[in-house]
Amino acid sequence: MTAMPVLLALVLATAAADDAPATGAAVSLAEIETLLTVQPGAVEQAWTQLSRSGLPRIEPIAGDAARSRVTFLYKAGGDVTEVRLNSVINAVRVDWPVEEFNRDFALPMQRIADSRIWRLTLDVPRDVQASYSFLVTGPNGTGRVTDPGNRRRLRGGAAEALLTLDRVGDLSPLLPVSPGRLGDRQIRMIDSEALARPVTLDIQPAAAGDAHAPVLILYDAFNWGERAPAREIVHNLVAAGRIPPMHVVLIDQLDTSSGQARYADQARFIADELLPWLRAEFGWRLAREDVLIGGASRRGLSAAITGLTRPEAIGAVVSLSGSFYWAPPDEAPEWLARQLAGAPDQAPRFLLAAGSLEHVVTSTNQGHVMLDANRNMAEALGAAGYPTTYRIYPGGHDIAAWRLALAEALAELYAPEP
Repeated sequence: MTAMPVLLALVLATAAADDAPATGAAVSLAEIETLLTVQPGAVEQAWTQLSRSGLPRIEPIAGDAARSRVTFLYKAGGDVTEVRLNSVINAVRVDWPVEEFNRDFALPMQRIADSRIWRLTLDVPRDVQASYSFLVTGPNGTGRVTDPGNRRRLRGGAAEALLTLDRVGDLSPLLPVSPGRLGDRQIRMIDSEALARPVTLDIQPAAAGDAHAPVLILYDAFNWGERAPAREIVHNLVAAGRIPPMHVVLIDQLDTSSGQARYADQARFIADELLPWLRAEFGWRLAREDVLIGGASRRGLSAAITGLTRPEAIGAVVSLSGSFYWAPPDEAPEWLARQLAGAPDQAPRFLLAAGSLEHVVTSTNQGHVMLDANRNMAEALGAAGYPTTYRIYPGGHDIAAWRLALAEALAELYAPEP
């Protein structure tokens, strides 16, 4: 049989299977490329075959028990000229240093047989959960598009899709909770003299109005209120008996100007304004040991500075991917680790966590990558006498992984006494 009849037979067999149930082995990318080479107009037929088992496609790697082969697929319009994958998992392939995000970190996808279907395959550790989206370029510029073929998403409007591999940790703390089971959520505003602005707070009191419950204070109400609701994480951990009932207070944002004040304005806001206001407004007792402050990235750095400079007010700090490479102008990187004196008698506990994929050199970290800078900060804290734990979570600089890291940190810091 000549080559062309063989190819046509494949085309006809694929077309016949288009309406059949998804049984047997999934169609391979090589078969799809052959189909589209012979029949360029069969894009919809090829897409049905590619996507019927769910997207992205995840396959085992022979001889590699630690990673899975993940193929991202996107069916674009005819006027699209470029598609790139936007995800922290790109760290498994990108070249260093990353100086311009789209050029250096967002990985280009390739057309299958010059069709409208774009693909990119990466080998990803099997314990990773990460968000991703596509950067799609057409006549009107570049826009971010979530994966329409993947129903696993972060929360909120236009939320990014989630890649979840088979060795991801316990996901039960992330289960959605109906608002009726959470109690009365309040959006309140206080005028801050320290920050010179009104601050919007998203407040979820502990169940049954327990005035003696500890409080979790987190920066970034968008991430922890909408994309990965911290109130639900706390509720699920409480329901599982892993932590005591806990108030949740979300601060709207971290002021970009606070770096100029070395984040001392944030420490004043927390210790001198927010905590007294919570005690007065809600009747919460909030002894020092009941106050946990946290955040991710630059917000984790700010939380750590608050814990260090106001230990009389803060009992514990959780920093996820804290930006400990940061330094004020004219100072060397990793400035905070060099500022530590001996811990006070009542020292806050610190839990620092960084992602296994946070090893990429960027123009921002100048080679002081997150994994190294967080480990160095944890060692400096321990040497100064602060009770400190350092964890490496699977994933990268991404709320998808931070959610699990936060749940594990809370369970570790507040596990009930045996």
